Amino acid sequence: MSKPLDYLKLQLVVAIYASVSIVAKLASGESFLSFRFCLFYGLEILFLFVYAIFWQQILKRFPLNVAYLSKATTIIWGIVIGYFVFNEAVSLTNIIGSVIIVAGIILVVSGENR
Repeated sequence: MSKPLDYLKLQLVVAIYASVSIVAKLASGESFLSFRFCLFYGLEILFLFVYAIFWQQILKRFPLNVAYLSKATTIIWGIVIGYFVFNEAVSLTNIIGSVIIVAGIILVVSGENR
């Protein structure tokens, strides 16, 4: 059985994965091969490298179905990041979808702990 701290670590790893989208979006706004483009693209690769290392550690602590299902929260992280970093709107559909994702994760995780 995984501990609450392990679930927090899982979400931090998923947040690292979601942060790849931030730097990718920032890189897309720059001129190809400019310094800032290369900087953001390099950060994207670095974040993916860090994510891959930590993801392997997560897989040691969780059943595969729980770990991969939790990656769905990347969508929620994307909504949060879009709102706070890029000032994007959050619609009712986004909120309803997020609630459905969280409910599905809770159902799977509660079934695993029985």
